[in-house]
Amino acid sequence: MDRSRQSASIRVVSSGLGFADRQIALREIVDGIRSLREGAPDGAFDRSPALDRLLQMIGAAIIPIARADDDDWENILMELLDLRAAMARLGTDAGETPH
Repeated sequence: MDRSRQSASIRVVSSGLGFADRQIALREIVDGIRSLREGAPDGAFDRSPALDRLLQMIGAAIIPIARADDDDWENILMELLDLRAAMARLGTDAGETPH
């Protein structure tokens, strides 16, 4: 899916979210990223202090992020979803054995 179509679908899905729903969405995305990191094959995300710190910072800033205006909220959400998708691809690639 190209970024413009992804952006449009995120805008539709996230446009009606209230403060509490935004918090829930952020927690689920951050938890999903942590799960990908922890469940990845050995070596996929080893020694990733920047990723650890980023997830800590996002977790600590859930309330201000959830209060962001709609444009900023959508941008943050899209970047987190892109990160999660990239990590899923990397984790899958790391788990594949060369033929």
